[in-house]
Amino acid sequence: MKIPLLFLTLATLPVLASAAEPTAEQLSFFENKIRPVLVENCYRCHSVAEGKSKGGLTLDTREGWKKGGETGPALIAGNPADSLLIKAVHQGDPDTAMPPKDGKLPANVIADLETWVKMGAPDPRVGVPTATAKAGGPMTESMKAKAAKHWAYQPVKEPVLPTVKDTAWPANPVDQFVLAQLEEKNLTPSPSADKRTLIRRAYLDLIGLPPTPEEVLAFVRDESPLAFEKVVNSLLARPQYGERWGRYWLDVARYADTRGTMRQRQSPLDPNAWTYRDYVIQSFNQDKPYDQFVREQIAADQLPGRK
Repeated sequence: MKIPLLFLTLATLPVLASAAEPTAEQLSFFENKIRPVLVENCYRCHSVAEGKSKGGLTLDTREGWKKGGETGPALIAGNPADSLLIKAVHQGDPDTAMPPKDGKLPANVIADLETWVKMGAPDPRVGVPTATAKAGGPMTESMKAKAAKHWAYQPVKEPVLPTVKDTAWPANPVDQFVLAQLEEKNLTPSPSADKRTLIRRAYLDLIGLPPTPEEVLAFVRDESPLAFEKVVNSLLARPQYGERWGRYWLDVARYADTRGTMRQRQSPLDPNAWTYRDYVIQSFNQDKPYDQFVREQIAADQLPGRK
């Protein structure tokens, strides 16, 4: 039986990752452009979570890439032209083509991989993969201790307000934290925005759309001390608010109307995906408490009164 060269070379080789810590831009690029590709196309054969390391290679941590497998590097940081990984996804040689079964990756995905390698293959994933770290696996005592220190599990407490020099400027406690940081850098707050600028900022921030000339004029003419409060409440009540801000949660949840490459052979579209999208938008528009929002997505039909 002919064994694909992938498992003798590319899939078994170490990767040279960038030695320096990734910058914020590099981290964003990896999380948005590279990690999803690895998860979708590589993890099922090369990850501890799946219990597979074909050719001895795991790709679910930076250390897995760096350790590699049995022969030479699959990635040469800064040099995509000589990187076996890039050659494999171009599928010039059927024996080393990657992914081996799902067809060639889209051109924009390959371009992203080349860009990643060219920038030095920055990879923020640290730690050595272990069997106990796989999804659903048992937690060790050290893992429990580390999790207990995570900020999300700390009790809520009232922070101490920082001391500021300009005590007249803060209109609320949040302003005091902002001003403290400005004063630390010898900066002063910007002047208050005029009403035309203020209403435009509110519209773009809350619903992602600019106000109409009529809406601007109405706000400018409204001399009531509650004029801005009325504008904000009006925007929060609009359906566009949930559409604007729900998209950030959908990005985190990796929502898409289409299926992943593994399932595109059945149908490229997921006919039921819109139900989750609409649920998220409605939750934002209903001002649903965050704990309830998360609980509903974890427990779903197991919640009381759900079918």
